[in-house]
Amino acid sequence: MVSPRLKKILIWLLKILIFVVAWSYVVYKLATMEQDFSVIFSDGNFSIPLFSSVCILMFANWGAESLKWQNLVNCGQKITYRKAVSGVLVGLPLALITPNRVGEIGGRAIVLDKGRRNAVVATFLGSMTQLASTLIFGVLGVLVYLLFFPHTVGVESAAWISLLIVVALVVVLLVCRDQRWLRRLALKLVGRKMYVAFIRAMRLYCFGNIFRVLLISLLRYCVFSLQFGLLIRMLIPELSVVEIFVGITLTYLFTTVIPTTVLGEIGIRGSVAMFVFGAFTTHVAVIFQISLLIWIINIAVPTLAGSLILLSLRQKKHVNSTK
Repeated sequence: MVSPRLKKILIWLLKILIFVVAWSYVVYKLATMEQDFSVIFSDGNFSIPLFSSVCILMFANWGAESLKWQNLVNCGQKITYRKAVSGVLVGLPLALITPNRVGEIGGRAIVLDKGRRNAVVATFLGSMTQLASTLIFGVLGVLVYLLFFPHTVGVESAAWISLLIVVALVVVLLVCRDQRWLRRLALKLVGRKMYVAFIRAMRLYCFGNIFRVLLISLLRYCVFSLQFGLLIRMLIPELSVVEIFVGITLTYLFTTVIPTTVLGEIGIRGSVAMFVFGAFTTHVAVIFQISLLIWIINIAVPTLAGSLILLSLRQKKHVNSTK
């Protein structure tokens, strides 16, 4: 029987190992390539209007996420879209400093004056619908790749493994959703009080709510995939639209099925993108650079904004408490 402390250590060692392997792969690929990794902005294909469009789409990306969270929270309490935006942005810096982005769940609830437990459930459901979107597009990408493209051993193996994982998740969800032993396990893990509160919060949502949020999640997936695709199309114009679609969907799918921390996310996503697009182009160093640029635009900049909002919230609470 493995002790909880030893189990925790083993999990962290696994995450560190994944981080080291991912970045080692990136360093190895970059060190053995002749292309200059730092010339993205001086590339002859670089277009300021197209790059500006990618930056503007960042607002659409997090705007869709905010709309999704607002729709979910509104099932328990009404919040404005502005407050939803604040909650989403505040969750980002807290996600950045916690394993597996768990801080994001509680971080968004900070902006609310009441109903924070329901907000936590809303964030969880939003994450699940975004995961479902990634799996839907990922499976579509796998099918297109397997049916219409010459196979490379590594990518084909990863595609089949990912597909099997998705099928297994669906089967487990369908088989175990009403099992009594699953309820007993949940009671032991979180306690009766938290379990009852979670079930009550879940009853606020009907099929229509979840379906609407899923549609927004699919839209958001299209937005950040479009950002990725526009940069790839700009810098590697020889790639076809279908190749870019397959490469992006497989990259996000493979990244999703790999356990990771936020610390290693960018290295893993970059290395996975290089691995996948290596089946279509030799310019994989550019692919990694694009991944890094997307991370800066979509994560680093909004996280800075969220940190400033979080600081202002704390200051307001401090002022209110002294009155």
